[in-house]
Amino acid sequence: MKLFYFFSLLILFTSCGNPVANQSVLGDSMSKRDSIKKALQEDLPSPADIKQFTWFYSAFAQATVTANDSIFNVLIEKKLGLWIIYANGALPQFIHVDKISDFKDGNGKSILPFDRDPMMTVPVEEEMPQVNCDSKNFYNKKGCFTSMQNVFLEEKIWKNATLSADKDKAIEESAKTITRTVINTENYRFYFSLIDGKWFLTFLDIRKPCQA
Repeated sequence: MKLFYFFSLLILFTSCGNPVANQSVLGDSMSKRDSIKKALQEDLPSPADIKQFTWFYSAFAQATVTANDSIFNVLIEKKLGLWIIYANGALPQFIHVDKISDFKDGNGKSILPFDRDPMMTVPVEEEMPQVNCDSKNFYNKKGCFTSMQNVFLEEKIWKNATLSADKDKAIEESAKTITRTVINTENYRFYFSLIDGKWFLTFLDIRKPCQA
């Protein structure tokens, strides 16, 4: 199953023109991969289409639950990097990383792997859930949801983080690239940017609602 998801992600990235196509990941299987990619391209929807995003997201989710750093890091755009938002008191904290192993939790451990059951939930395209601190799971509905609404840019939470002017500007510029939001009420918020036909994870919010 792991190989299937890795292979699916590889085909998706190469169909979108990602540099991972130049890596010798599958060695002698390169010609077979190219032939399969060619066969799929005729029916491959636009990168912005929910069907392709769901395909991409399933491979991303598999990388998170198997702690596959190499695949996860392909999803971090080299220039923008990844901003991880976490809680350390009442104010949100921002850390900028170039690879996922750069971030450690309070015990010095990697953030990966994520819990399997929440991550294997396929995002449903509909209105984003709203925080409700009186609810058992802190949202007005339960599940995993996605939308092209740029929730992060709308909320501007970095304005409450007392960041330097340079960090403030860098975050705002990255926020403007967000194309799709995923909110999983069982774990985190994920913000993806579609850049030159390629999906990247640009922001990851691991805070729990109502936990100030």
